[in-house]
Amino acid sequence: MNVNIERSPEDKVLLTVELTKKEFAFYYEEELKKLMAKAELKGFRKGKVPREIYLKRFGEAQVYQNALDSALTASYYQAVEDNKVQVIDEPKIDIDFELFDKKKTLKYKAEVLVYPEVVLGKYFGVEVKKDSTEVEESEVEAAINRDLRSKSDLELVEEGSLELGHTAVFDFEGRVDGVLFEGGTAKNYSLEIGSGQFIPGFEEQMVGMKQEEERDLKVKFPDDYQAENLKGKEAVFKVKLHEIKKRVLPELTDEFVVSLNIEPKTVNDYRTYQSDKIKTEKTEASDNKFEHDLLKKVCDDAKVNVPDVLVNRRVDSMLKQEEDRAKAYGLTFEQLLKYQGMTKEQYQEMIKAPARFDVLKELVINKIIEQEQLSLSDEDYEYHYQEFAKMSNQDVEAVKKQYPKNQVAYHFLMLKTIEEMKKTAIIK
Repeated sequence: MNVNIERSPEDKVLLTVELTKKEFAFYYEEELKKLMAKAELKGFRKGKVPREIYLKRFGEAQVYQNALDSALTASYYQAVEDNKVQVIDEPKIDIDFELFDKKKTLKYKAEVLVYPEVVLGKYFGVEVKKDSTEVEESEVEAAINRDLRSKSDLELVEEGSLELGHTAVFDFEGRVDGVLFEGGTAKNYSLEIGSGQFIPGFEEQMVGMKQEEERDLKVKFPDDYQAENLKGKEAVFKVKLHEIKKRVLPELTDEFVVSLNIEPKTVNDYRTYQSDKIKTEKTEASDNKFEHDLLKKVCDDAKVNVPDVLVNRRVDSMLKQEEDRAKAYGLTFEQLLKYQGMTKEQYQEMIKAPARFDVLKELVINKIIEQEQLSLSDEDYEYHYQEFAKMSNQDVEAVKKQYPKNQVAYHFLMLKTIEEMKKTAIIK
């Protein structure tokens, strides 16, 4: 088999493959045997029809078609493997049928998209800012207040007017250009004023209302509002306030702490618990942002054309994950998106940028692995297995059994490469 390779600037490779008559004859004979083994003809047992009679009765057309398919598949993958061509898509095949018909010699051209060349910039010793993980007293107080609110009661305000922080129970009816719109009407709706749940200006204009008072609120929907038909539109909401309620928080005592069913049992221990919890959350967030910013800098400094086919493949994978998530909630993907206020097309457009970054990251890290000749030691495997077990709350031996080395090697090597970059990074 003769193979010639040409690489184009668009990250495509043109393979010209030629099989001799003798090489093609091998596939012809193999396919003929398969067809004869299944042949049924009166006077002969199944699979026992002599070659000459089979060819006379059934002809060679199917034999040649099968042999052609088989030879194409086998020779293409052999050419790719022998020449270490890293393909990322199916090839476009152009067969020289004139030559094939005349000499039964198979010659074809296969154009295929390959992984792009990556020119690395700086990846070790990169300067990156890391966010502080110090815990402010105000953050602890806010966390405690959230727990107090979770155990709070709403008491009816008999007199006075609606204030920020109060909960209003009211009817509303919204119109755009004098016409009611879907989702713009409700009865006995409960809303904490100042929570920012409604569009800008709505809650603020309700401040000062008294029970059973009616008021027209003039507002404008944001330009990025999820409902396409309401984006940037001016609206008038007729509201009628029925009840005003205020939130009454419980006192912070040891008894309250016990009622939360958490580890600490005293107020002092509870404050420490909240501080430690916030510290852990901020450390995790800081570490994640540091890694993301580091990888973005490294990727931005590299030169590479990211193939659309890989981005689209990643988008499809992300869509599949969301579809599975929807099923877990007993919803269709379309229903889940509707709750999020977007269409499938809008969601696909939204995830294109992160999908592209995922692909770019992988291309760049693979090049670093190649350039630095990185590999995994037994200690590396053990470390990453331990981390995986800790993260998934499983026994490490069970993880090793479930995910043998050959399944996790690539992922672990990617993680090791990122760790090497983080170790050498200069934190600003």
